[in-house]
Amino acid sequence: MGKWHMLAAVVLGALVGGCDRTPDRFAVNVLFARNQKLATNVDEFATPQLQQRLEDIESAVSRYFGTPPEPRVPEVEGLDLSRLFDTPQLQLAAAASASSEGATRSGLYHQLCARCHAAEGSGQGPAARQLNPYPRDYRRGLFKFKTTPTTLPPTDEDLHRVLRRGIPGTAMPAFDRLAEPQREALVQYVKYLSIRGQFERALITEIALELDADDRLLDPRAKELQPTLYDRQVKMLEALLAEVVEPWQETRGYQPVVPAPPDDYGTPRSIARGRDLFFTTLTNCGKCHGDTALGDGQTDDYDEWTKELEPAVPAALADYLALGALPPRNSQPRSLREGIFRGGDRPADLFLRIKQGIAGTTMPNVAAQLRDEDIWHLVAHALYLPQDPLSRPGVE
Repeated sequence: MGKWHMLAAVVLGALVGGCDRTPDRFAVNVLFARNQKLATNVDEFATPQLQQRLEDIESAVSRYFGTPPEPRVPEVEGLDLSRLFDTPQLQLAAAASASSEGATRSGLYHQLCARCHAAEGSGQGPAARQLNPYPRDYRRGLFKFKTTPTTLPPTDEDLHRVLRRGIPGTAMPAFDRLAEPQREALVQYVKYLSIRGQFERALITEIALELDADDRLLDPRAKELQPTLYDRQVKMLEALLAEVVEPWQETRGYQPVVPAPPDDYGTPRSIARGRDLFFTTLTNCGKCHGDTALGDGQTDDYDEWTKELEPAVPAALADYLALGALPPRNSQPRSLREGIFRGGDRPADLFLRIKQGIAGTTMPNVAAQLRDEDIWHLVAHALYLPQDPLSRPGVE
């Protein structure tokens, strides 16, 4: 077996191992390490220098976030994360516990989520390859279906809403029968995996752009031998963590503003106005959703998660696949005639999807191009399309 085959086996083993039980370690984000050119080919991952760097990344992330069996809320002077999540909730979601029969059970996340999303939230669990669309990779902090602006992470209520209703048209089920405290634990753990993953990505970027070949992220030997250097390394790590956390703190208490629809909303005139806007260059809706709104317009693009795999560069893509990446798939614009709206089918849900766009995808926001009343007319048109006689052939 070649070196890169062995590395792929190790990566996939780490992903699979986190589902039947809580794993001991989180898998390092080697795909982003390749993207940031910590290695320019797969063989370089086996070199002592890169192995040391990957170990430094794992060690630095574990310093602040702990391990799968013992997740930790980062403790940094001047940075209060207790309002984002707390250790008991993380333990409920992650850590093993004893059942009433005396058997050991893995935490909620590993029972319910890891088979698809993987232990570290990469979206590469053992069931992921069979799913379309693939499960979400939480580590970028990008979430499609939320009420916050595109540049901000979701609110807690956004995450609760997805858990309660699931995502129609995907393998993401509804957990509406799960007790509220259990859903809260999962919400906190998803945030934990996202912030942890973003911090890991920030460390990888720091190594790629700022550190010399012989520099260490955090050298434990320097604590005694070079305390000034060690303090500088710690301050750098904590500054990166603060940058990651800031947007999540900004969303706390965020309330979306959805204005009242115009008086003629939903009337034939409103639907016709929405149809006209659908085909204008102000919205370019037809470019992706197609002239028939069947989702058959532009279908050769990729979402932001997939673009990191450099699908247009065969040699680079081969490396990502060897490292365990799932094969790239093109983005599929929604068929609006099916009436399956993944982000919610309430008029307010569609209003926010259209106005703010969908983060990580080719769905843009139109806030700068359209007035709110025109967005409402687009909503009316979208909600009418499943009832349009053309969408229901043979139905009287």
